[in-house]
Amino acid sequence: MATSGATGAEAGGPPLPYLFTLVMEYFTCMMDTAVHSKRIVPLFRLVRPVVSHLIYADDLLVLLQPSMRGMRALSDIMEEFGRLSGLQLNGEKQSLLQLPVYTAGGESLRLGSGQRRASSEIPGVPLTVNYAREQDCHSLVDFAQRRVEGWQAAGLSFGGRIELVRSVIAGITMFWLQSIQIPTATIRKVEAICGLHLEGRDACDLLGPALSASGGRRSGVEAFHAVRKAACVKMAWRFIKGGGRSAEWMANRYLRRTNFWACRIDNNFSVTFKAILRCRPVLQTAICRTMKDGTTTDLWLDPWLGSRSCSSYWEDS
Repeated sequence: MATSGATGAEAGGPPLPYLFTLVMEYFTCMMDTAVHSKRIVPLFRLVRPVVSHLIYADDLLVLLQPSMRGMRALSDIMEEFGRLSGLQLNGEKQSLLQLPVYTAGGESLRLGSGQRRASSEIPGVPLTVNYAREQDCHSLVDFAQRRVEGWQAAGLSFGGRIELVRSVIAGITMFWLQSIQIPTATIRKVEAICGLHLEGRDACDLLGPALSASGGRRSGVEAFHAVRKAACVKMAWRFIKGGGRSAEWMANRYLRRTNFWACRIDNNFSVTFKAILRCRPVLQTAICRTMKDGTTTDLWLDPWLGSRSCSSYWEDS
């Protein structure tokens, strides 16, 4: 059926990813039907586009206002979806993310018993409504340490250790940075693990008192803070050009009465949107505006240039 080396659906490649996509599309239709019938009320129902759930590969995040009716409707949907598709919830991985949601009367309604910080991860990245703390990102440090210890036992050469740092450890860290703002202490620990690994030392030493005093030995890993800024600039560019559901959702939520350039940073904004707004000076130095046919462009006398107009300077040049 499939020729040697051929991939893709047209060449007879593995159909499982495509079938999974079609199945999850059916789940999306079920959720949309429940939202339109008001059986499920999304968490941010007044913001367009309405987002009731997010899918990360085989991980599912449902965003709804807490109510018994909504939970029953979600339970019925998951039960019917499992019966039709054969995909069942993993009871060991599912959890409720406790967020304070305020009703019309102003009373606080919470899921579960009491309010606590979110400990869920999708996919592997901690979900938190505030700035991520060092203890929230402890799994990233554990991941880097496990990779270093496992590969050291296999006897990697120096070139192999460099490749491990560049492709695996730096790659997963950059993935995190595109989603959340990692604390500086966590980044220093990851860099220290990489530095100790390249020097052939034991990675367990990084958690000692020497790290807290000196910040660890710096390695040749990418500047992770620059990666975070680049991810924010990329998202900010979507606000300018238009396109992307996440940019459209943030614009409708935070930029209703203003524009991207004139918006002032508010304490009620999310951590991600604040980081995007702080990248505006970087964009201003690189944006080029096109006058097109000039029908909407006017030339005026500049008092700093004396009595000559701007157009005369262009003619002389």
